[in-house]
Amino acid sequence: MNCLDKVLESVKQYAWRTQKDSSYWLYAPYLGSFFISQYYLVLNLLDRLHQSRLDVKKLSEILLKTQRKDGGWYQVPDPNNQTSHMDATIFNYWFLKASQSVPVDSDAMTRAREFILDQGGLQSASHMTKIWLCLFGQYEWSELAHIPLFAFRNDSIYKYSFVQNWVAQWVYPHILPIAYLRNINYQKFLGQNFDLNELNAINCTPVLDHTKEKRNYDWSVKNLVDKIHLMRRPQGTYGAYSVSTLFTLIVLKDYQQLDESINEDLFKQSIDFIEELYLNSDTSSYLGVLDDGRWWDTLLITMGLLECDEESKKLEPSVEYFLENAVQECGGIPYGLDFEYAPDTDDTGIMALILAKFYAQKFPNELKKANEWLISMQNTDGGFGAFAKGNYESILIKLFAGKFQNSAEIFDASSVDVTAHILEGWAESGYALKDRHVQMAIQYLKNQQTSFGAWEGRWGVNYIYAVGSVVPAVAKLEGFDLKNEKWILKSIDWLAKCQNDDGGFGESTQSYVNKEWIGRGLSTASQTAWAILALIEAERAGYSTNGCLKKAVDYLVGIFDWKEERWFDVSSVGTGHRRLLYMQYPVYSIAWPMIALGRYKKLVNEKN
Repeated sequence: MNCLDKVLESVKQYAWRTQKDSSYWLYAPYLGSFFISQYYLVLNLLDRLHQSRLDVKKLSEILLKTQRKDGGWYQVPDPNNQTSHMDATIFNYWFLKASQSVPVDSDAMTRAREFILDQGGLQSASHMTKIWLCLFGQYEWSELAHIPLFAFRNDSIYKYSFVQNWVAQWVYPHILPIAYLRNINYQKFLGQNFDLNELNAINCTPVLDHTKEKRNYDWSVKNLVDKIHLMRRPQGTYGAYSVSTLFTLIVLKDYQQLDESINEDLFKQSIDFIEELYLNSDTSSYLGVLDDGRWWDTLLITMGLLECDEESKKLEPSVEYFLENAVQECGGIPYGLDFEYAPDTDDTGIMALILAKFYAQKFPNELKKANEWLISMQNTDGGFGAFAKGNYESILIKLFAGKFQNSAEIFDASSVDVTAHILEGWAESGYALKDRHVQMAIQYLKNQQTSFGAWEGRWGVNYIYAVGSVVPAVAKLEGFDLKNEKWILKSIDWLAKCQNDDGGFGESTQSYVNKEWIGRGLSTASQTAWAILALIEAERAGYSTNGCLKKAVDYLVGIFDWKEERWFDVSSVGTGHRRLLYMQYPVYSIAWPMIALGRYKKLVNEKN
């Protein structure tokens, strides 16, 4: 057995050992410990800190250990980026002060304070962070966007301005409670320990005391609360996200006196689920797990094992489990728990790929239904959004929600990586260049290609992710001759030039805002695997990569952690909101190398 085979056998054992309940996989993705700092603050606002399992000492130790030289904190790790994250630093400083974990005049607090002030103070925070500041009386509400409550009506002529129809799936659960809180200028002062006046820039707008204002709980507010109730999910979240749920719990506590359906059981279920995410997510505990992504993780690990020649029969119980417990009536599959109301195209595309490639005879009806739903979700530009069809930019929404664009992407337009994943599944399903939906997808990919040959990634960092998605997808289409497609060869040539001296590939999150970082960064397991997926297809088609593929494979094999039986990414490779917020997906550094090396092994066998 050669070294590659030993690596694959070892990581397969790890995957089976970490399966949950002999049914699914979950390696919780995270967005930063500052969300736990934020949670501590909300618990105080809700008068529920005494009921929480949050270990203040543990969080304090994590923060003090991870504070950076400039005084701030990462959002998620990116060693290529020398500048800390403003919002993460504000929340972590706020927690350390409010919890009295360290003296305000300590070196850690002084350096954090200086970092925040050097960046412009609280006035330079994102819009979302400013909302949190307003709730605690630390920022003036009048400085923030006001969302008119008619935007949450869907009756009569108002259905044309109903905000849920115009924003991304992930936005709506958040702006529902935010609109309520902004409408009544919700404010609660918790004392000197929660005061952040020392972080204000000079000549900032004074904070008014809104607690004495008369609140008008009219019909439009009741309608808003009704819409909030409709967002409650089986596990107790509102929209499946922890942050939208925390905003909502503040709303419900305020409105409780007017609605007898708001009871203690409601609060308890929501908080219990959040605490599982935040405090009990294995190695991701206290790192900011904002939602449950078990079906995405399960799909990726399933594909990884199958690509590594694991017997399809052995994986059948896991496939049957997600087909029976996750797939929705439409044929699509959601990202994880509480996302059942919003199956997404990327997950469904990967599921269709698995079914078509390994289980076409066993589950033909499930494959057919998944592909039919995907075809129905295709946008007019030929691409796919993640959750919605036709969710393009809206001038109306920008008028009253434009300020949120420095906190989150508010639309769910087509993206290259999602479109490519779906196209690869179609290729395995037997669709070909003659099919209209395939033609539209290819034209979309051509239209989105940059002048240097790559594409911007939406859900992974970044151009390397997109190239690693597009090339395998088009290469598998019957009748597609890669060597005669100059646009694809251009992307491969660009990719080869990005290879690091160690043989790996890496790309910083900074590539979204600084073109000098495009295709550049410390090598990571996931990004190297994505590059390998593209390079494999070039070599298979007879287009030489001048040794790039072998060097990349050797790099992956060489960095394998034999003790842990897996790989780890040194930098964040997942994208939550481009240019704003990134994610670390532990599953990526396990599954994508499995997929890439498994396919490489097949290529070698083909040539031999």
